[in-house]
Amino acid sequence: MSRETLPYMTDEQFGSVAFVYRSRKGGCIKVANLLEAKDYDKKPEWEHLASLDAHRWIETLLRSSQKQQREQINRILK
Repeated sequence: MSRETLPYMTDEQFGSVAFVYRSRKGGCIKVANLLEAKDYDKKPEWEHLASLDAHRWIETLLRSSQKQQREQINRILK
């Protein structure tokens, strides 16, 4: 997949999608962009946890209390 194969997405939309994965071996967390995500989807040792609008999620996280931040992060890592 390349940028050219997704002409319906604006550059901003294309750059703001974040895919969160967890390694089934050891629990390591990886956040991938749209182009990297296709490789992780093919690997059974990686579990897809969430797809996020990265900019909005970070903004929401920064505006939240510490308790809400932990809850939001834990919701993704379940």
